[in-house]
Amino acid sequence: ACLVLSSPLMSLFAVKPLKAILADAEHESLKRTLGSTQLVALGIGAIIGAGLFSLTGVAAANNAGPAVVLSFIIAAVGCAFAGLCYSEFATMIPIAGSAYTYASEAKVWCGIATGFLKTSTRDKESLTRCEKYHRLMTQPAPAVPVVAMPEPPAPRPRTAACDSPLAATFFFDWDSVALPANTQETINFVSENMVPCGWSRFTIVGHTDRSGADSYNDPLSRRRADAVAARMQEAGINSSALTVSGRGEAEPKVSTADGERNPTNRRVEVTASN
Repeated sequence: ACLVLSSPLMSLFAVKPLKAILADAEHESLKRTLGSTQLVALGIGAIIGAGLFSLTGVAAANNAGPAVVLSFIIAAVGCAFAGLCYSEFATMIPIAGSAYTYASEAKVWCGIATGFLKTSTRDKESLTRCEKYHRLMTQPAPAVPVVAMPEPPAPRPRTAACDSPLAATFFFDWDSVALPANTQETINFVSENMVPCGWSRFTIVGHTDRSGADSYNDPLSRRRADAVAARMQEAGINSSALTVSGRGEAEPKVSTADGERNPTNRRVEVTASN
């Protein structure tokens, strides 16, 4: 039952009857009752309230004496009023269909139906409501839909390129660091085989032919290796996975006489490892 009290202080203890809660639940949607002013005031109140609750600890730590007990009492009163505000908000929201609410309503209507049955009277309304709330009270909770996780993509099969540590070779024109025309195609081939072959690191070594002095060929071979490394980074390969060096004419692919120009020796080799 609802207590109707005239005193504003005693009205704090008034309760909302179950029938009123169920009546609110009959509405299909909530009504908008808070305007912009109320929402702004609610936000300001939340900010100020949080600050007030924290001030007691600051005051107690820094500059409060024995009277700090009074500040805790005042904070307790503020918490009590905050709790009353939350309870008021709770009564404004229609029921969500809890088993406790259905059980309470079933108890009322089934009791009424039992009273009528004792006098050999079948009250249609009470019997209907008794059956309705008993069904709602005992119905199983809705099953949680199970979302099947997508299967991971099948690993790509190993290719013939995985059998050789030499992943790619780039050939250069004489006295040039310009990348050859098929550079992008070659780098795409390396990128596509990284996962199937398990490649995680690459060693990039530049070479020259024997047509110049070592003091010139050594830096030239390094610049060629740097050019290949830069293009591989542009393709998405992390720089930390690359080791770059230049060997000049020290490791020719084809043995030639000193001073001879050989296109096979003007190269950059990329070896891969796990």
